[in-house]
Amino acid sequence: MNDLPNKTILALLVATVAISLGGTYISMSAVNDRLGSLGFAPVTPITGFALIPNATATVTIQTFSSIKFSDSTVAFGSGNVNTTGGFTKCSLSTVGSEGDNAGCSGFTDQTNGFTIENDGNSNLSVELRSNATAAQFIGGSSPLFLWNVSVNEAGSCVNSSGIRSAVNPNTSSNCATHDVCGADFESVSTSNKNICPSLLFTDSSDTLDIDINITIPETAPTGAKLVGLIVTGTAE
Repeated sequence: MNDLPNKTILALLVATVAISLGGTYISMSAVNDRLGSLGFAPVTPITGFALIPNATATVTIQTFSSIKFSDSTVAFGSGNVNTTGGFTKCSLSTVGSEGDNAGCSGFTDQTNGFTIENDGNSNLSVELRSNATAAQFIGGSSPLFLWNVSVNEAGSCVNSSGIRSAVNPNTSSNCATHDVCGADFESVSTSNKNICPSLLFTDSSDTLDIDINITIPETAPTGAKLVGLIVTGTAE
């Protein structure tokens, strides 16, 4: 028997595929017609569409509460009460230039106090305390250790009345409800005291200043003096 030419074989294959596809189409049409006559939904034609046409992306941002002293050191250096000038005490403050006043000798002026920053992503209720009283820190007869809290960046603190410039502690007015605060000092507390009901976390409005004022009596024991301030932030 003679072999069939390649072109003849190819034509037969194409005809076979065409007949198969045509038969499949006729069969599907007949099935759909029959299902329709029986009250059933017709068979859905096969398509190239994806079964899940939409895609989604998800992300969860967690609450991160963090507070820190961005300026954490105040060092007045070494000195003494100017008793040779007839003074009985020396007052040092981070507000103004009081290190060179007549009652002090040798101390370094400090015009910047401590700065607290909310570096998390949630508003914080902020409390502050000292680890020592004036007597424990300085000693002697009638020493003073005072603090004053003020807003570093405008609008950083929102008090219980919604006022953004008010902070505690201050003795000039009731800073929990008013906005005229920051002028006076008060004695430090060794128990937690709320200094800002809501310190915001926005980068441009998230810092407070803490200034200190100390009075050293001539009877204070000599030697290096060290005291700490502890800040606590609680997410609202």
